[in-house]
Amino acid sequence: MSEKYTFSISNDFPNHAVTTTALSSEIADSTIITALDYVGTDADICEIWFKASLSPADEVTLSGVVAAHQAPPAAEAPCMADGRPIVRSDTRPLGTQTYFTMYGDSASGIGDGKALVWDFSNDDDLYNPADVENGVPIPDGYKIKRMDMSFNDPVYSKDGTIYFFDAPWGSYVIMYVTVPSGNYYPNDYGSIPAAALGLGGDQMYAYATKDVFYSCYVNKHHITGTCVFGDELNAEGSSVDAVPVGWYVTGLVFTLDTDNVSKGYGSFEIYRQRSVLLPGEDL
Repeated sequence: MSEKYTFSISNDFPNHAVTTTALSSEIADSTIITALDYVGTDADICEIWFKASLSPADEVTLSGVVAAHQAPPAAEAPCMADGRPIVRSDTRPLGTQTYFTMYGDSASGIGDGKALVWDFSNDDDLYNPADVENGVPIPDGYKIKRMDMSFNDPVYSKDGTIYFFDAPWGSYVIMYVTVPSGNYYPNDYGSIPAAALGLGGDQMYAYATKDVFYSCYVNKHHITGTCVFGDELNAEGSSVDAVPVGWYVTGLVFTLDTDNVSKGYGSFEIYRQRSVLLPGEDL
């Protein structure tokens, strides 16, 4: 049966204030073994509910946690330059803008890099599984083109559209986020601790001796025939984590090895900080 423990905010807490989420975490991190139910406040009263009664020792510990609670202030809500609060229903990260593109960046500019465009009438951009540590094999009777786009800012993916022409039955597209060779990347099965790279935390890392497909966000999306107006891939919101600077957004297009006519291109909606380089601005 739940048990309540009551404290005075003005008398028992050193800053005369309580941040309930922080206090809950502090109790959970303490040596108290009884499960916490919830923490609530009402005027000057802070009620701390547990799933069962505390032992005398745990009551002493709880009083110590309360006495040490510093009530970290809640983060201030973002505001416009004139002080008006920002109220939004979208997932665009603050400080970024919406950016539609079919091209990545180059080493010296924005929007002038590799395009997600394929044309099976030539042998450009043919994929070699040996170039990727965890590369997908080429199915029997197929050939694949690979396009890598990279960006000079962290980018958050949103939506995309695939346009294709004369694609034979059986063609499909896979999209990856790719770690270029020569980079360290988070990998729970890696052998390099964060501390060895000068980083905090206990995340393990690995070193990419070849390119590494890090995550797949379009899996075997089939395309057939011609789609002039585009096949839209819509997301409910922005990706949680940005694609790091220099990593690839990789497109693999699979088609029959007898196909010498199909072609297509892709468009991306992403969020990024910059869309142009201003006069005098360097990357």
